[in-house]
Parts: sequence; C-alpha cells; structure tokens
Amino acid sequence: MRILLSFLVCILLYAPAAAQSITGQIRADGKIIDVGKSLSRWQPLWDAADNSKVNVTRDLKYGDHAKQGFDLYEPAEPGDTPSPILVFLHGGSFVAGDKAMYANVGYHFAKLGITSVIMTYRLAPEFTWPSGTLDLAAQIKWIRDNPGRFKNADTSRIFLFGHSAGAQHVASYIFEEEYQIENDGVAGVILASGSVYDTQILNGDADPQYYDYFGRDNKLYPVRSVLHKLEGRKVPVFVSYAEYDKDNFQYQASKMIDALYQRDGALPMVKQVMDHNHLSEVFHFNTGSSLFAYDILMFIRSVSEKTP
Repeated sequence: MRILLSFLVCILLYAPAAAQSITGQIRADGKIIDVGKSLSRWQPLWDAADNSKVNVTRDLKYGDHAKQGFDLYEPAEPGDTPSPILVFLHGGSFVAGDKAMYANVGYHFAKLGITSVIMTYRLAPEFTWPSGTLDLAAQIKWIRDNPGRFKNADTSRIFLFGHSAGAQHVASYIFEEEYQIENDGVAGVILASGSVYDTQILNGDADPQYYDYFGRDNKLYPVRSVLHKLEGRKVPVFVSYAEYDKDNFQYQASKMIDALYQRDGALPMVKQVMDHNHLSEVFHFNTGSSLFAYDILMFIRSVSEKTP
C-alpha cells in the first residue's frame, strides 16, 4: 500500500501545472463534449512536449481512398526485443476525425517503447456500416503483409485501441468474425468509451450522427449489435470509460462489461479514467504521466506474457 501511495504522489507532484489546471476545468465542465475547447486546452501541452525520441513516418497508405491512411510512430532507440504494435482508431461520431488530431497518442506510446499506428478510416454519411470495420481489417492486413516496413516490431502481437466510434469499429472487428483476416496477429484490444455496442439505443433518442453510419432501418439494428456476436473468437479485452463521459458512453461500457462477464464468468480488465471527460481520456496523452497509459502497458505486458 505504501508503494502504491508513493507512486500516486509522484504522479501528482510531477504532473505539469497546466495539466493540473485542466483537471479543474474538466471537473467544472462536467459531462460535455466540446472539441474546440478541448483542443485549445491540450494543444499548448502537445506543442511543448519533447518528441525527439520518436521517429515518425506520416501519410502511409493501406488503401486507395484519401482517408485510408496512417502515421507510424516508432521509438528512436529500439529495445532489445521487437515491440508490440498498437493500432489506434479515433472517434468522431462516425462522421468526423483524422489521424493528425491524435498524434499525441502515437508519441506517448512510442516514448514508452510501443510501435504505434494512428489510422484514419472512411467516414459516414458517404460510407456506412460496416465500412469502419472493413478499413480496420485492411489496415491490419497491411501490417501483416509489410513486416519489413517496421524497424523493430512484432507483427504477431498487435493491440487494437479504439476510442468512441473507433472503439465500435474495433469491437466489430474482433467479435464479427466474417470481417477478420487470417493470421491477423491481434493479441488484445482496448475499448475506450465505445458508442454503440448495444444498438438498442438507436430506437430511442441517440446522437443523430449515429444514424448516418448505422442507417434508420430498425430491423437491422439487432444484426448490427456486437453484443449478439460474442461467442466466436476470444481475445483479451480492456474496457474503459471516463469519469465525466456522457451517460451513453458509460451505459455502453456497462453493457460490454456485463456481456463479457456473462460469456466468460469473469470480468474483463476495466478502468474508469478519473478526472477526465470523453475527449481528455485520450487527449491527455503526451502531456505528462498517465495512469491510463500505465494500465494499458500493464494490459499489453500481461497479455504478451501469456501469449506463446
């Protein structure tokens, strides 16, 4: 207990003052999602970060569409053994978002020794369900087919990290087996504040943009719920949500946690990311120490140690 308390004190003491100030602002705001306000808060800290220990290759392509691209973040000094690969899918209510907005995620985990892929995918309303899942499959296939493009990474140990709509696409890929590629190397997944695991919400007052992706035929909603497709392939799952997430994101996390418990008779790894809202859950990366990043590393290490 003393060691844990000392660790927590160190996190608080060495967190930048600006980040501590942002924490107070997040608490005051409560459960809101304001992209502009969030970017204005975090951008100065991102700009001040020392990224000299990370090599970045931008605008690689896994498909022909303008949105089918990714940026690769690699430790400048590779470790003694090949690192796992973390593939991050951003959110944006299925209709917005771009890899450039989440460079902080790539920098943060590359600094921690994890080769990181920050990808973009095609968006609704032009591209509808299951286009995000298909794009993730294409990204994974590119990684599998191009091991030589990585300096020191293990393409057989891929961890998928999705946030918001991105978490929906990750869940769809790992639970809907018809979309999976052979020998994909996926070892585990992090589902952060997913938006529509339970499509029942589409029969009520859901975010209007969700319908741009899932459509408005309510007869199809049960077919498009990943919670009805958990009985196939099983990979370790880490479910997270933010303390100041809107109610739907907390509800969706609870549904996923319960469904996995009912399936396995044991809880998946679960994290409530304290003092964060929906956006800061991932925007805070690369601005100082992160307990959430530490938990993700522990998840990756635990899964890797159990994988032959």
